Amino acid sequence: MSCELWREDDNGNRFLIDIYNDRAAAEQKLAELTRTPHKQSYWITEKKDD
Repeated sequence: MSCELWREDDNGNRFLIDIYNDRAAAEQKLAELTRTPHKQSYWITEKKDD
């Protein structure tokens, strides 16, 4: 399974930041990006590998 890390800016635009091989790596990057408060939202989605 791979995990995608997404960002939504304050204008509602969504961007794929990166794709990770495991959730732990995606969560580590998410923690780095959300360390300081800001208007952007971040989330992780899981994708089943075919």
